Amino acid sequence: MEQVKKILNPKIWLIITALIHAVVGIILQTDWKDDPQVLIGGFMLLTSVTMLYVAFFTTGEDQARLTAIIAGPAWIWFVVACAMGLTWQIGSGDTMKMTFADNIPPLAIWGLTALSGVLHGNFQELLSNEAE
Repeated sequence: MEQVKKILNPKIWLIITALIHAVVGIILQTDWKDDPQVLIGGFMLLTSVTMLYVAFFTTGEDQARLTAIIAGPAWIWFVVACAMGLTWQIGSGDTMKMTFADNIPPLAIWGLTALSGVLHGNFQELLSNEAE
């Protein structure tokens, strides 16, 4: 278990996810001549800023808990969107359907990032302290 916790370091996974999210997920995919894409891409970049803040300006359990809170809902949303087969379109581009097969990379990255937060967050202690 210690080896798994060492590999799933929240700070490292936040940085990896933030960079992949920003560069591969937004910057390379956005048609910067299309205003709706620029608006959506710019807003989505804020998630990367938040992740980098948590990675560099928090430590320990606080960092891990924030990691779980940022990445967990993103992973859940990908699962829900794929399970429902949601489709989306930006501007006049092609309609895209959310499928598990097409979303393995983001599911893995967001999932491992969330898991790193859960493993290091000591949530059991947090919940037991609130019960007292």
